[in-house]
Amino acid sequence: MHLCAACGIALSLAAFATLAHDGRVYVTGTITNNTCTLSPDSQNMTVAMGDVSNRQFLHPGEGAAWQPFAIDLLNCGSTASGVSVSFSGSEDETNHNLLALTPEEGNATGVGIALYDTNKNAIPLGADSATMPLIGGQASVHLQFYARYVADGDTVASGTANASATFKLTYE
Repeated sequence: MHLCAACGIALSLAAFATLAHDGRVYVTGTITNNTCTLSPDSQNMTVAMGDVSNRQFLHPGEGAAWQPFAIDLLNCGSTASGVSVSFSGSEDETNHNLLALTPEEGNATGVGIALYDTNKNAIPLGADSATMPLIGGQASVHLQFYARYVADGDTVASGTANASATFKLTYE
């Protein structure tokens, strides 16, 4: 009796195995020429923030002077239509949208560095900027940005205030 039950179960399992179907996946797309070349001057930049008095920061969120910097692109592809930029780096412990100062002896405290687009809209770390238009085949493009010190607390102590960020270009 047990042998017949085992045979019946085995035959019913074999019947399910025969219900397999074959199918296909079609992958389609186009390889386009929509990127630009990064100008050699934009590959490793230094933004001079200057000497800023700690007395300039009376309240959290107050910032120092805007310091301009640019990312220059060359030889944009024929189908290039737009580009956005995102910045990444060590986050300030108090305000995660600010770059943290590079850890070193004698650092300033109570301040981080904010990054802004050409219209001086803050670009949170890890977020894409607004898309900036490109014209296909454009020989050169100047993307304007700003950096500034921003207080992240009630007290800003003087000292070295350096930071670094990496940027990523995303094309449309």
